[in-house]
Parts: sequence; C-alpha cells; structure tokens
Amino acid sequence: MKKLFLLTLFFLIFSCTNNKTVFWCGDHKCINKKEKESYFKKTMTVEIKDMNNKKRKKHSSHEKILQQVSTDTKKVIKKEKKSMKELSLEKKMKIKREKELAKQLKLDEKMRIKREKELAKQLKLEKKMRIKSEKELSKKLELEKKRKIIKQTKLAKKVKLEKNEKMSSTLFGELKEKIIKKNLFRSYPNINDIPN
Repeated sequence: MKKLFLLTLFFLIFSCTNNKTVFWCGDHKCINKKEKESYFKKTMTVEIKDMNNKKRKKHSSHEKILQQVSTDTKKVIKKEKKSMKELSLEKKMKIKREKELAKQLKLDEKMRIKREKELAKQLKLEKKMRIKSEKELSKKLELEKKRKIIKQTKLAKKVKLEKNEKMSSTLFGELKEKIIKKNLFRSYPNINDIPN
C-alpha cells in the first residue's frame, strides 16, 4: 500500500508541474490564442518552445536578432499609433475650431442683420416723427394764418362798424332832422279814434 501511495504521489507531483511553453507565430511570440489559431490557419504550422529549459542560458544570435526586431517593430508601431492619435486629435481640434469659427461667423452675421434692422427701424421711426412734426408745424402755421386772417377781418369789420356807426349816427341825425321837419306842422293823431 505504501508503494501505491508513493506512486500516486509521484504522478500527482509531475502532472501538476508548470510546463512553460511558448507558441511562436513565425518570427515572434504569439500574443494570445487567437493569434496562434489565425497563424495556424494561414501556414498550418506553429512552433512550440519550452521556456523551462534552465540549461540554455544564452540565447542564440538568431533569437537575439528576432527579439531586437520584435522590440523595434513594437516601438515603431507604438510611435505610429501615437502619431496617428496626435494627427487624429489635431484633425478633431481643427474641425472643432472651424465649427466654432463658423458658429461665430453665423452669430456675427445675425448680430449685423439685427443691428441693420434696428437701424432701419430707428430711421423709419425718425422719419415718421419728422413727418409728424412737419405736419404739426404746418397745422400751427395754418392756424396762425387763419387767426391772423380772422383778426384782420375782425379789425376790418370793427373799422367798418365804427365808420358805419359814425355814418349811421350822422345819417340818423339827418333822418331825424328830416322827420322832425316833415312832422312839425302836422297835428297829433287821435288816439281814441279806432277804426272798425
């Protein structure tokens, strides 16, 4: 029984050990299983390298070159991604600035149109007020002329009346004298004599 127990323990220990194996997709390590599967579908080959090999301390020159190339390509890809990001950000900022400028131009145009409308409205109001004041002035002048004419006619009538009064008083006096002379030798009428 002891032997059986030791044998199962031995199998368990070796079966649970970590096998560090890495899949190679051509000249670089496969990043994940998807890349491994896609590379396998294209070429029908995938290399497996054991990373637990402690005996191999030094890398071969081929592996060093491949590692250098992979790091360089990663750096280049990072730089390209960064530059693409910067370019896209610059484009976005340029588009944003252009939109803001267009919006500002629209606002300026609206404000200019609004000011022009207000000025036109103000001019129209001023014109109406000027016309109104001119009409009022012409009415006042006409009233003044009418008043002058009325005053003149009143004065003329007054002068005529005064002349007429003088003339009438003299005329009256003359008529009175004539009537008195005519009736001076007449007898008085009989007041009691009422005709039937």
